[in-house]
Amino acid sequence: MAAISFSSLSGASVTQIQHASLHPTTIFGVSQQPRVFYAKRKSAHRFVVVGVTQGSAESSKSDEKIPSWAKPDSDEPPPWARDEANKNRGSFAQQGFEIPFYAYLLASAITAIAAIGSIFEYVNQRPVFGVLSSDSILYAPLLGFFVFTGIPSAGLLWFKAVQAANKEAEEQDKRDGYL
Repeated sequence: MAAISFSSLSGASVTQIQHASLHPTTIFGVSQQPRVFYAKRKSAHRFVVVGVTQGSAESSKSDEKIPSWAKPDSDEPPPWARDEANKNRGSFAQQGFEIPFYAYLLASAITAIAAIGSIFEYVNQRPVFGVLSSDSILYAPLLGFFVFTGIPSAGLLWFKAVQAANKEAEEQDKRDGYL
């Protein structure tokens, strides 16, 4: 138990800070005895007493309920593993193949880089790969095609990536029991 007391008499105060316990404390293997410190300080003409105590070291029992699948003697699988048997039996044929969100995201990034690169190549009139020279008749239409179809396509692919990621997150939440 720790106790702090302040007392003040006529202009000067004496502060007594005392750490008392029934048993000596041990810190890093070194035994510590209870200590009392006194300090003088100036204060206003008033009398103040403050007491602070430290609560019991015993921990109280928590109200948390342990799920049935988390108990040591339970044979029940956790929520995320409940549908593993059904998934392995052929749900692939029932659901069909879905493109993962990161594939959409990667395609969106590549398409956006190609579209913006086409803008820079048209403005600078310096072909990067040398397939078409800048004086060719197809130079401007081809770069225009990449710009005007690439930017909306990148946006659409990004939107599909977000939708696919949200769908996967909802499915995982359902398996975990949150929805």
